Amino acid sequence: MIKQYTYTSSLPIELKEELEIYAAKYKVSKNKIIEKALKKFLTEERKKAYVESFKKANKDPEMIAMADWGLEDYLKRFKDLEK
Repeated sequence: MIKQYTYTSSLPIELKEELEIYAAKYKVSKNKIIEKALKKFLTEERKKAYVESFKKANKDPEMIAMADWGLEDYLKRFKDLEK
């Protein structure tokens, strides 16, 4: 069974009203809508952080050298297989 956490939050009135309309129209709980939106938000934030880490690594001379070394090793192994 999934454990639940109860919390209290506040929303702008306009957003609360839109949430209620959507929930009623599609017969889904407001909680499920918020849960889905939060999961999507967190997934997108993790993706952004991942992209940023690659951008940082792209500018790091040590990371570039390590990547070059890895590529050279990969190509050497590939050539060895061709023999």
